[in-house]
Amino acid sequence: MEAKKIVHLQFKEPYNGETDFYFGSLKAIYDTVPIGAVGITYKSLTNATRGRSEYENKKVLIRIGQIQRKTRGRSLKSECEG
Repeated sequence: MEAKKIVHLQFKEPYNGETDFYFGSLKAIYDTVPIGAVGITYKSLTNATRGRSEYENKKVLIRIGQIQRKTRGRSLKSECEG
């Protein structure tokens, strides 16, 4: 299995009617959500999360984790069948 980075952005008050957003990077947040809604700039967020997997302010909670994905190639089932 391959581990890929996932960023969960949770708003404390709904943004455009939603509270949960998922991204592949911290930078991708700012392609969808304005800085004012997040309450922190990209550069400050990268500094705040250096060595940490979570950031929180009065507007958002951001968690950085790993999503497990199947590796490309033959499945175990087809390898067992032979």
